[in-house]
Formats: sequence, structure tokens, C-alpha cells
Amino acid sequence: MIDICTTITSLPSALFWGSISVSGIIVGALIGIFAPLTHRAIAATMAVAAGLLLAAATVELAAKAITLTSSLAGGFAALMIGAVGFSWANSVLSSVGAGDRKRCGSCVSQPSETSNPGSGNAIALGTAMDAIPEALVLGLTLKGHGPEAALIAAIALGNLPEAISGSAGMQAAGRSVKWILGVWGTVAVGTVVLTGAGFLVAGSLSPSLTAALQLFGAGALIAMVTETIIPEAVHGTPKFAGTITAVGFAALLLFAVLAE
Repeated sequence: MIDICTTITSLPSALFWGSISVSGIIVGALIGIFAPLTHRAIAATMAVAAGLLLAAATVELAAKAITLTSSLAGGFAALMIGAVGFSWANSVLSSVGAGDRKRCGSCVSQPSETSNPGSGNAIALGTAMDAIPEALVLGLTLKGHGPEAALIAAIALGNLPEAISGSAGMQAAGRSVKWILGVWGTVAVGTVVLTGAGFLVAGSLSPSLTAALQLFGAGALIAMVTETIIPEAVHGTPKFAGTITAVGFAALLLFAVLAE
């Protein structure tokens, strides 16, 4: 059995686990730039990531948090507000060039700065926005339940193919290695800081309000997976993408059982 769920009482500990969760970002960015994979391989890994993150949002977050809210209606409202909020922000960024920020460039190309001036800033902002739900829920969970192995694993492993695909697409669109690494490095640092902020804020919140914020994050995470990961996972290849997604979902379920 895997057991890392001990009480977290200090900010440095929360920042440590936040750093573990972003490890996939750095590794994925390097692979995407210096060891690019075929679209088929990237699509398969994105399908696994979708399954992992959907399981994290539903099983590890929403199913647990909904039982701790003061009312079911309030809990469901928080989840939907998170989803609507992400979708609205994503639609705004998509209108200025960030809609395909997680595409590898083989089937759907990211816009270049020449063809769409300002799209680089939109892509960078969108990439940072994608990390917010994960960091928020991780910080809140660390305070309330300690480092849950399944959630941390889902975030770290889910970040890996996202960074691979996004980096490959950025490079294919003519963006420099320095710019790409700068974007992912900033996102990684910002994610750790936001995890720490969520941890600190959770200390002054009631269990019910903390649960509502977790549901908000879960809703945003579901919207993020649907709008930025699944399109790459199912475009053209591979066959049985839905099955591969189910494999990722099942893997996290198994990991969660072993971690208890």
C-alpha cells in the first residue's frame, strides 16, 4: 500500500508538493522541444492525461467535496460556476489566438506571431490559466487532507503530455526555445506559488467553504480537459482514443485504492 497522506502544517511542505506536481511541466516541455513525438504518440498520451485528470476532478475532488458542503445546491452551483468561468475565459482567449495552445501542430497549427500578432501573449496567458484549477485544488487539499498521492500523481502525469503537445505546437509555429521554456517555467513557478496561496487561504476557511472552492476548481478542471486536452487526443488518431482515456481513468482509480 502507498501512504503519503500525512498532515501538512507548514508552507514549505505545501510548496514542496506543489513542486512535485509541476515536474511533468518541465519534463514535458523539454521532450516537446528536443525530442518531438509523432502526433499519434502525442494524441495517445493526451488521451491518458484526459482520463487521469477527469478521474482526479470527479473521484478525488467532486465526489468527496460534495459531501462536505453545507448544501447540495450550493456545491453543484460552485462546480458549474467553475466550469462556466473557465469556458468563458477560454472563449475570450481563443478569440485572440489561444484556442489551439495545446495542439502539437501536426493536425491543427497554433497561430504564429506573424499571422496573428499578439497570439503569443494570449497563448502564454491561456497556458497559465490552464494551471490555475490544479493549483487551487491542490493547495486546498493539502491543508485539509494532506498530500493525497492519487491527486498529485494525476496532476504531475497529466501535465507531462500537455507540455509535450503545447511545446511542439509552439515550436512549429515559429516560437523560440527561449520563449517556450520561459512560458512553461513561469507557469511552473506560478503554479507552485498558487498552491502555497491556496494552502494558506484554506487555513482560515470553514470545511464547507473549502469544499465549495474544491468543487469550483473541479468544474474548471473538467472544462479545461474538455476544451484543451481532448481535442488533441481525438483528432484523427489514435484509434480507440476513448478506450485510452478510460485506461487513464482506471489507472488513477487503482492508484487511489492502493494509496488508501
